[in-house]
Amino acid sequence: MRHAALLNPFNLAAEATPTSPRRTTTRSTPVCANCNSDDIISHATVQWSNESQQWELASTFGQPAHCNNCNGQCGIVWLTLN
Repeated sequence: MRHAALLNPFNLAAEATPTSPRRTTTRSTPVCANCNSDDIISHATVQWSNESQQWELASTFGQPAHCNNCNGQCGIVWLTLN
């Protein structure tokens, strides 16, 4: 079971729930809602999970993502990859 602080705040709807594990073959990528650039950054803290054996997002400090293309704050849109 994942600790609530380790959930990805950009995509909470896609996270697994205890009764319905997330199993998907669809790949996606976050892009800027303003210009569709994938050159976005977010200052974040990650935490190692012994359970999943990978780094997981712990916090984004409540700050919005930054688009390097627009050079400003941006919303995130998830696009499906082929």
